Amino acid sequence: MASHSEQLICPSCQTENIPGTLFCVQCGTYLPSGGPLRTEPLPEKEGEDRSKRSTDQGPQETGEEAINIEFEVLSSNRKVLLSAASEILFGRLDAAHGIFPEMDLTADGGLENGVSRRHARVYTRDGVCYVEDLDSTNGTFLNGERLTPYLPYKLHDGDVLTLGTLQIRAHFYSKH
Repeated sequence: MASHSEQLICPSCQTENIPGTLFCVQCGTYLPSGGPLRTEPLPEKEGEDRSKRSTDQGPQETGEEAINIEFEVLSSNRKVLLSAASEILFGRLDAAHGIFPEMDLTADGGLENGVSRRHARVYTRDGVCYVEDLDSTNGTFLNGERLTPYLPYKLHDGDVLTLGTLQIRAHFYSKH
């Protein structure tokens, strides 16, 4: 049996997982070998240079123009305007496991349409908007093409994302 020092600690819920585990046994977060996928700051270490952390810098800090994206759930016509200045998590709310997606699809029939709790994410890098599937159970599709998990794909105005079977259209607006 592995010793305590060999355990993988989940970056989301801090649960200990055995070495080689890909997903946290408590909350289902992907456990990459290179560190957490999330953008929360890591604990400070003495002498650490924070300027090397590219995930801590949003468009406002780099001088980029922030992008607002309106997501329209096609089945319900619900529209949500979000800023792509930081990561936008798509999924279903699960307070018991600390999952609070910015684009919560629970009320849109997320469970019935096969939306995972942590399904996909949208973020901006160098002025370009990307979508990435988070290894969801039922997949993420961009204009009908299935996305390979954990690979970023460019997101354009008018594109349709399908999470499980739930379709969402993206419309871009620049912040002035």
